[in-house]
Amino acid sequence: MVKATDEKMFVSKEEKDRANNVNLLEYLLSIGEPLKSDGNNFYRHEEHDSLVVNSRKNYFSWNSRNISGNAVTYLMNVYNFPFQHAVKKINNDLGDQDLSNFRAPEPTYPSKFNYDVNEVSSTENVFKYLVHDRKIDPDLVQAFIRADLIKEDSYKNVVFKWKENGELNGANLQGTREIPEEKRVHADRPYFKKVLPTTKEATNSGFNITRGYPDKLYFFEAPIDLLSYLSLNRTKLTNCRLISMDGLKQHTIIHTLQKTMKELEMNGRDLESITLCVDNDNAGKEFIAKLQNYEIQRKDGRSISINSDIPELPKGQTKWDWNNELKSRVTEPLKKNIETALDL
Repeated sequence: MVKATDEKMFVSKEEKDRANNVNLLEYLLSIGEPLKSDGNNFYRHEEHDSLVVNSRKNYFSWNSRNISGNAVTYLMNVYNFPFQHAVKKINNDLGDQDLSNFRAPEPTYPSKFNYDVNEVSSTENVFKYLVHDRKIDPDLVQAFIRADLIKEDSYKNVVFKWKENGELNGANLQGTREIPEEKRVHADRPYFKKVLPTTKEATNSGFNITRGYPDKLYFFEAPIDLLSYLSLNRTKLTNCRLISMDGLKQHTIIHTLQKTMKELEMNGRDLESITLCVDNDNAGKEFIAKLQNYEIQRKDGRSISINSDIPELPKGQTKWDWNNELKSRVTEPLKKNIETALDL
């Protein structure tokens, strides 16, 4: 990517029109931007995980910064280009190129899942991080460890294992130690995170837990959100399946629906409801609105309700997830007790 200078330059109306109306996804891929398919016309930036390109509507959204727009806006915000330089760069990059025939490369998948993780016998760091830092219910953490769904690797990462019918088909890695700001590869990512490559079908799976018959489905953006919600609602959650999408992935919902409905049918049961337990931010609310436009019917003709359960957004916040909510509920009573003791 070329660097912008402070020199003023003239751009014509034709140049502005061309830059403003260029096919965003095709242009960004043509200049080597690290975008990865996130399903259903969405592409996610590999270095800024809250930056998503909507190829159908031809715009991007950078949710953590509350920014959205076209190719010109992208260069101005991602690379700090002045408007004129962004317009000139797009025109220079395009040259005489006709992007109408450009096709995004198809994603590639391994033929089988390779669990390339060096597990250790201790779970001390995992337990400390999940219970003390993230405030997850300690009994739940122990239960997941015993069930071989949570482990620790040699780098002290939490390993969240994905299993379907008892078979391991994927995993996420989550760092337990905050990365110092000066050593972060990405300034907005304080912990190491990685999703292990897996097969095409399993890519649409995720970290999950089933309690009884899964006639109610709950979807989350991350494993820690799932565990947080379960910590807050464990006595209420029966006959359900909770699954992490690792973002906002409609394909994970479709895959889980197909698998679960088939499973329930074999047991003479039917799906009752879907609940989207995503983050309370612009991206989460847009995702809910999009999914609630669909109608999903059971074999008996009844519609399956698509509900949402997002934590209330505190004053002054623009994003709030279920782990934020859990931590606030755990620490607030403790804070009040301390304040009461000090007043005595």
